[in-house]
Amino acid sequence: MGLEATMVEVPCPMCGQSDVVRLSSRGQYNDPANAVLCTHDGFVYLSPRMDAAGYAAYYAQSYEEEYRVEQGDAAIRPVYGLVVDRLAPHLSDAPTTALSVGAGLGSILHLLKDRHPTLACSAIEPTPGAQRHLREVKGFDVVAGDIESDWDVGREGHYDVIIMRHVLEHLLDITSALDRIRTSLSEDGVAYIAVPDMMHPNGSLRHYWYRTPHVSYFAAQTLRHFLARSGLEVLDMVEEGHEIWCVVRKGEHGTHDVPASHAREQMSVIRKHVRSTAIPHAIQRLRWAVGRRLGRG
Repeated sequence: MGLEATMVEVPCPMCGQSDVVRLSSRGQYNDPANAVLCTHDGFVYLSPRMDAAGYAAYYAQSYEEEYRVEQGDAAIRPVYGLVVDRLAPHLSDAPTTALSVGAGLGSILHLLKDRHPTLACSAIEPTPGAQRHLREVKGFDVVAGDIESDWDVGREGHYDVIIMRHVLEHLLDITSALDRIRTSLSEDGVAYIAVPDMMHPNGSLRHYWYRTPHVSYFAAQTLRHFLARSGLEVLDMVEEGHEIWCVVRKGEHGTHDVPASHAREQMSVIRKHVRSTAIPHAIQRLRWAVGRRLGRG
């Protein structure tokens, strides 16, 4: 990663407590990923983690190199086309405005506009290369670079569709981000939100699942908690593969009580997953090491 950044301890974003079980100190690419589990509610998050300035520098300097992969339409349609299909039953016949938060290269907006040609598409995207692509190649309006800025001011009730796919896990302030989504939705608007599913992780936790840019790790129960807190009503929520996706609309601010057993259940999932992936991952690393040695020979 190569960045010098201030690391800060963070209390649980759900309950504000700091009683945690430490799960890992490193993640993908051997970058720092201090994953912890809150013993009160089972929420998994990074602490300590970089401060806001550190993450801003990370997205400007390192993120695109490590994670951004540019793909053509043939590659993206099977994945991002699912998002458009999932949204379709909840959309009005002719939505007029759409916003993609953490838009990347604008692939989902592109597919959505294929179905709704008059749709005015906007994006929020922090990485400079993707911003240029959105403006110069896709022709979309980039309304902000900082996802956690006050981008919603002046756009209250403006968007018929908001997409936030695999973005919420990156954000330092979950509740503020969801509050902005609610504020900027039109009265009949809907938002699509998807996150990795901590109850169904994929691959090695240490070498793949935990990542520096992923500061929060949601389960369906914890995601519902944050949505209710921000006044977003769930129209549809599905745990599918290693992902949770949902469609939400404006609702009343409320609460969703996470069962007292969730912390124990989440810890059980983690332990079982570590056991089930330990041997396959060790074999994979051995093959990689042998391959490197043979290559040098």
